[in-house]
Amino acid sequence: MIKVDICVGSHCSLVGALNLLDNVEALQLEYPDQIVVNKVECLDMCDDIKNAPLVKVDDELITAAQTQLVISKVMERIK
Repeated sequence: MIKVDICVGSHCSLVGALNLLDNVEALQLEYPDQIVVNKVECLDMCDDIKNAPLVKVDDELITAAQTQLVISKVMERIK
């Protein structure tokens, strides 16, 4: 099971975390037995807005996460 934690705290939400969450949840619908998506309040790197949005795919932390990169990281683990 691939675990995806998406920070939905204030900094991350301001720079697109909710849109990212929507896209990853859509991917989860395609692979329901392989992906679990969690909304988290903070991944402890919010002190610098340049890090936002933050996503953790399994144990890999992605800063300034973009949808295409996150989906790519998830798909690498599915295959």
